[in-house]
Amino acid sequence: MHAEVAPGVRRLSGGVCNFYLLEDGGRITLVDAGTPGDWDLLVRTLGELGRSLDDLDAVVLTHAHSDHTGFAEKARTDAKAAVWIHGADEQRAKGAKPAKNSAGLGKYLVRIEAYRTLISLSRRGGAKIVPIAELLTFDDGETIDVPGRPRAVHAPGHTEGASVALLEDRRIVLTGDAVALHNPLTGRKGPQIMPSGLNVDTAQALASLDVIGALPADLLLPGHGDPWTAGAAEAARAAKAAGPS
Repeated sequence: MHAEVAPGVRRLSGGVCNFYLLEDGGRITLVDAGTPGDWDLLVRTLGELGRSLDDLDAVVLTHAHSDHTGFAEKARTDAKAAVWIHGADEQRAKGAKPAKNSAGLGKYLVRIEAYRTLISLSRRGGAKIVPIAELLTFDDGETIDVPGRPRAVHAPGHTEGASVALLEDRRIVLTGDAVALHNPLTGRKGPQIMPSGLNVDTAQALASLDVIGALPADLLLPGHGDPWTAGAAEAARAAKAAGPS
């Protein structure tokens, strides 16, 4: 599936997770890289847009989880795209052992949604990270020199380096998993942080909502769920009210 969600911004999804194609001046940046199995969706979408892998300059990763880093290494080697990530997630993206999460996954296994998500990710090769051999890193507040010029805003908690990508001139923020609109383990809808079983620090993830709520953005594009059009401040308020899961 792919659809234009704003001028020059296209949402792609093979199922559980979203990634986004930014067009700027005839060049392309991806924000996140889905699962390894989403590579064919990317290539097919580029063809339908009259583009090719030669037009892909960069992949900006919001964080180092396997459903977001998916085909990044293939994009780096096959398309010669630069891959960017926050420095705190660099080693995880290269295959290092991740930190322990705030909770185990056991309590979610009574939920049908958890099985749907886990089975879907496994079928598309998203159960573990494909290590990325070479990475460029960004810092909090840095405007990344790639097509679309997103500004990286550190919003840790889901992972140590979790960040969002702010398109200031378009008033759009791509939230990765710092704010979700669909809970992949419980099925809950609406703005929320990710479930504790997937966060390194759930309390910190909640605290990062203050950062996101202050961003000048009308449209939120999440890693999970549909776009949110009521603005960053309202999304952060609703996510705080929803609380952890």
